[in-house]
Amino acid sequence: MKRRISKSRFQKGLQCEKALWLAINRSELATPVGETLQWTFDQGTSVGRLAQELFGGGVEVTEDFRNPEGALATTASLLTGGATVLYEPAFEHNGAFCRADILVAADDGRWDLYEVKSTASLKAQHVTDAAVQAYAIEGSGVPLRSINVVHLNNTYVWDGVPYDPQALFTIAEVTDDARAFMPQVPAALARFQTMLEGRMPAMRIGSQCTSPYTCDFYEHCHAFLPAEHPVTALPRLPEVVLHRLLDARITSIADIPDDFGGLSAAQAEAVSVVKSGVPHVDAAGLARELGGVTWPVYHLDFETVAPALPLWPGTHPYQTIPFQYSVHVQDSNGRIEHREYLYEGADDPRRALATRLLADLGESGSVAHYTAYERTQLAALAVALPDLAPAIEAVIARLWDLERVVRVHTRHPLSAGRSSIKYVLPAWCPDCSYEGLEIADGQTASVRCLRVLTGVADAGEAEATYAALREYCGLDTWAMVRLLQEMQRLADAPA
Repeated sequence: MKRRISKSRFQKGLQCEKALWLAINRSELATPVGETLQWTFDQGTSVGRLAQELFGGGVEVTEDFRNPEGALATTASLLTGGATVLYEPAFEHNGAFCRADILVAADDGRWDLYEVKSTASLKAQHVTDAAVQAYAIEGSGVPLRSINVVHLNNTYVWDGVPYDPQALFTIAEVTDDARAFMPQVPAALARFQTMLEGRMPAMRIGSQCTSPYTCDFYEHCHAFLPAEHPVTALPRLPEVVLHRLLDARITSIADIPDDFGGLSAAQAEAVSVVKSGVPHVDAAGLARELGGVTWPVYHLDFETVAPALPLWPGTHPYQTIPFQYSVHVQDSNGRIEHREYLYEGADDPRRALATRLLADLGESGSVAHYTAYERTQLAALAVALPDLAPAIEAVIARLWDLERVVRVHTRHPLSAGRSSIKYVLPAWCPDCSYEGLEIADGQTASVRCLRVLTGVADAGEAEATYAALREYCGLDTWAMVRLLQEMQRLADAPA
C-alpha cells in the first residue's frame, strides 16, 4: 500500500528514516507538543498569514489536514476556475502530498511557488522542502516558473504602523537549487515507501536527533540510556565517540574504561569524577578567582522575549528584549538583599528596565552572572539607549562570570562535567531546586510573557504569570548566591 507522504514527513525521513517510520506506524510514542513548541507553531501561522499579503486577492483552500481529499478537490476546482493566487492549495503526485503556502500565476502560463518560513534566514532544509513541493505540483500538471522561500527580514525595523509585508519579508529564489534536488525525490519516496512497509529501521541516536530539528521521538529513542550518568551527558561528545561507546554496549559514564580513547581532557576528567563518586575541587584556583571579587556582589539575571513579529517600534524580528531582571545583593559579611524589576506595561520595556537596573546595581561591586547572556543583553541595551550607554558600559566592566569559575575549578559526579546551572545547582546545592515551579525555564518564561504582551492571556492568567515570573527569576539569582557561598566554602576547606 502506497502511503501519502506529506512535505513535513518527507523532511522527517530525510533527517531520520526511523523517525518517519515511527510517525506513521507508532505516532503515540512521540513526545507531546509542549507550550513553547506550540507557541513556535502559532508564530509560524501568524507569519504565514502576513506573507499572504505579499500577493493579495488570493483564494484560500480551507480544508484542514483531516480532509486532504477535499483540499485536493477544491484546489483542482480553483485552478480550472481561473484563480490566479491560491493560499494553501493541495497537490499530490507519486505519494508526495503538499499544501503550498502561496501559488501565483505567472504571465506565461506557468506559476510561481512561495514557501513561507518564520525564520530570519534561508536554511538548507528549506530548499529540500520547496523541492518536494515543486515535485508534487509539477507532477500534478501545474508547471512552475520559479520556486521561492519567503522568510522574515531581520533588518526590518518596525515603525509602529501596520506591518509592511514588502519590507518585513525577504523573498529568496531557490529555483536552481530546488531543481537540482528534485531528481532525488522519486528515489527517496520509493525508499521511504519500502521502509514503511517493513520493520522499524535500526538507527543509533546521534546528530540526526537534533539537527536540523529536535525529533518528536527524541525521548523515546533515548529511553534505553540510564537515568543517571548517561554517556550523552558528557559535554561536547562527538558523534563518532558516542557511536564507539554504543557499539561497545557502554551507556553509562561509570562504565567507560580508563583507557577508552578519543575523549577530551574535560570529558576524561568527568569520567574520572563520576567513577570515583568524589567531587574534584581546585581550591587554590577558586581562592584566586574569589580574591578578584569586589564586594558587595550583585547577582544579575535577565528574562527576555524575542518575538518573530516585532512588538515595539524601533525593533526588528527576533530582536531579544529584556523585560525582567532579578538582583540578589550579597555583601562580604553574608548579608543578602533582593531587588527585582518586572515590566507590566505594553510599550517598549527597555528604558524603564535599564534606568531601574542602574539604580539597583549602584556604582561599585562585582556584578555576577552565569554564562555570557547578561553581558550580551547589557551590550544591546547600551546600543539601544545611547544616553545611558556610559553607565551601562560601566556595569559591563564590573561583570564577573560565576559559570566560568564553577566550570574551570570544580567537577561534581552529579553534573558529569556539564556546567549549566540546571545540573550544577542540584549537585553542589541540593537544598536549592527549580522543581515545583509554575515556570521553571527561560523558554517558558518568554512564552508566558509573550502571551500576556500579545493579549492572548486574560487578566487572571496575566496576574498568575507575573507572580510565577517573579518566583522563577528570583530563584535564578538566589541559585547564584548559593553557588558562590558553596565556592567560598570549598576554597576555604582544608586540603
